[in-house]
Amino acid sequence: MIKLDIVKTAFAGFGVIGRNPLAVLVWAVFLGLVGLLPAFGLMGGLLVSVGQIVEAAQRGVEPTPEMIMPMIGSALGLIPVLILTGLIVRMVLTGAIFRAVLFPQEKSWFHLRLGARELWLGLLFIVVGIIVFALMMIMMAVLVPLAVMGGPHDDPMMKLAMMRLAMLPVYAVLAFLFVRFCLAFPMTFAESKFRLIESWKMTSGNSWRILLVGLILVALMIIAEMIVGLLVVICVVAVIGAGAMSGGWSEERLTAFFNQDPTVWMHALAPWIVVGAIVGSILATLVAVIFTAPWAEAYRQLRGTPEAAV
Repeated sequence: MIKLDIVKTAFAGFGVIGRNPLAVLVWAVFLGLVGLLPAFGLMGGLLVSVGQIVEAAQRGVEPTPEMIMPMIGSALGLIPVLILTGLIVRMVLTGAIFRAVLFPQEKSWFHLRLGARELWLGLLFIVVGIIVFALMMIMMAVLVPLAVMGGPHDDPMMKLAMMRLAMLPVYAVLAFLFVRFCLAFPMTFAESKFRLIESWKMTSGNSWRILLVGLILVALMIIAEMIVGLLVVICVVAVIGAGAMSGGWSEERLTAFFNQDPTVWMHALAPWIVVGAIVGSILATLVAVIFTAPWAEAYRQLRGTPEAAV
C-alpha cells in the first residue's frame, strides 16, 4: 500500500506558488474580476436606497415601505449573483490549482479553463454542499436541544457552553467525512467524471496521514491569520496616527463626512476600496492555493502517478 508523504503533501501549495508566481497573480486578477467586480457593480442601487433612508432619518422622517423595499430588492438581487460568481470562481480556480499539480504541462492560459473538468467539479461542489448542510441541520436538530435541556435553565453561560460541547460531535463527524472524501475533488477533476464514494477506497489506510495534513494546514492558517492581523493593526494605527497629527480625524469632521449621501463618501473611499480589493484578492488566492494543492498532491501520490517534470 502506498503511504502518503505528509510533509510533501501539506506544503504542496507553496511549491505551486514557487513554480507559478505569475500564474498565481493572474488567478488573483481572475478572482477580483469575476468574484468581486460584479458585486461592486450592483452595489450602486443598494447605496442609492440606503442614502434615501439615511437622508429621511436625518430629517426626522420615518422610513416608508416605498423606501425600504428597493433596498431589500437590491440586497436580494445580490444573492444569486454572489452564488453564481462564487461557484464559477471556485470551480475555475480550484481547477487551475489542480491542473498545476496534476497536469503542469498544460500551461496555456495560466492553467485557467472552463471545460468539462471544471463543470464536473462544480457539480460535486453543489452536491457536497447540500449533503453537508443537510447533515449539519440533522445533527444540530438532535444535539443542540439535548444540550439546552441538559443544562441549568437559569444560567445562559452554561447553556452556551453545553451548546458548544454538543457541537463537538458534529465537528468530529464532519472531520471524519472530510478525511475519507477529500480526494473526491481531485479525482473528479483528473478523471473528468463524478467521483465521491470512490474517495473512500483511495483514502483507506492513510486516514491518519490525511488528518495530519489537515491539522498542519489549520496550523498554517492560524499563523497566517496572526501575521495578517498584526499587519492590519499596524496599518490602522499608522493611518489613525497620521490623521490625528494632521487634525483630519476629529469627531466633527468624521460626523460631517459620514452624514453625507453614501454615494459621496463611497466615491471618496473608492481608492481605498480598490486597494483593499486587490490585496484581498491576492491573499484569498494564496490561501486557496495553500489549502487546495495538498489534496491534488495526495491524489497524485496515492494514485501512483509519477511527478511530472516542470
